Amino acid sequence: LPISPGRMRLYGGGVPELGAVVLRNYPLGIDWLRRRGVAISPAVAVLHGRGYQVDILDHLRGCARLVEQHGGHVVLDTLTQSLLIDAQGKVIGARTVQEEGGFLDVHARHVLLATGGYQNSAELRARYIHPNAREKLLLRTNPVSCGDGLRLAAAAVGAEVRPTNGGFYGHLVSESPDWGDPRLYTQLTQYHSDRALLLNEAGLRFCDESYGDHANTNHVLAQSNARALCFWDSNIHRAYATTPVVKGTEILDKMQVALERGGQGVVASTLDEVAAFATGQDFDGEQARRSVLEYNQQCRQGWDSMTPSRGENFGALDQPPFYALVVRPAITHTHGGIRVDACAQVLTPDNAPVPGLFAAGSDIDGVYGVGYAGGLAMALACGVEAVKTMGFAR
Repeated sequence: LPISPGRMRLYGGGVPELGAVVLRNYPLGIDWLRRRGVAISPAVAVLHGRGYQVDILDHLRGCARLVEQHGGHVVLDTLTQSLLIDAQGKVIGARTVQEEGGFLDVHARHVLLATGGYQNSAELRARYIHPNAREKLLLRTNPVSCGDGLRLAAAAVGAEVRPTNGGFYGHLVSESPDWGDPRLYTQLTQYHSDRALLLNEAGLRFCDESYGDHANTNHVLAQSNARALCFWDSNIHRAYATTPVVKGTEILDKMQVALERGGQGVVASTLDEVAAFATGQDFDGEQARRSVLEYNQQCRQGWDSMTPSRGENFGALDQPPFYALVVRPAITHTHGGIRVDACAQVLTPDNAPVPGLFAAGSDIDGVYGVGYAGGLAMALACGVEAVKTMGFAR
């Protein structure tokens, strides 16, 4: 999580007022977890910020116990058909579908929508993210978040569902016939793409890779066939492709794992070998070779005229062996969704709060743009804000 408003604007890229909610409430959420005895690691460096490793299962089990201790019920594997609304337009509960048939109406003073986004819906991905997202965006996510929160809000009260930028959080991954096994999500993720070059099927660079792998993933999705050639050299391999992205986690050789799992890649002694491999994968191999040479030359003599420009990581990639790997975008959660105010209250298209209805996490729009500053941070911080607005926070 970025630790300042400036870094939140840089790496989050969303609505400042909603970014401020995350920065304000994240420490409160972490303190709440600690007071409940949930296991939390010391702060560790990760990507462009710092964060904590949290025992999520312990947290969720503890939340269920708290609900039940106060006379509530936790019901899993239940479909919510619709929201309940009174004559004054206030949301007063939800109607759920029962396994044995029929419906059960659950009444409440407030309703919080937090269904995790819409990444499992091919239709919504194509509509709100990019046409390539319908068939060519891999899933590295939970299997159930398919836009139920957006559907419920829009159908009940005409809430504004407006993914403003088509951004999502995910990573570039190597292809594998075993894709879909959650144990591979991290192993096959190429976090070091921000130190590498990304070349499209025409053999050309198309983005500032140094901004971050999570952003590169969005850019690759828009390329032909939603794929790219990720190229790096031995220096990058040693320093970044064989070291853990989070201190203390498993050390893996990303290229070795990718190849063992069926990924399309090559470890080459020369750029000519890289070009031949790229051609064999239906990339313009000769142009890819020229792009690497041009990039290296600009790093040495004209980095300021580089196109696309590059914000950092200007080192030439010229030390063999060379590594080239075909990568695909994979989504963890969406960024756009239900429009809310800074109190996490759902808004109508004319900016009026919907009485009794709140949203949090990946169901809401505007916290992040193409960037990312922590998934748990968004769910936890906006959930805390909703509870504060409801009058329940202590």
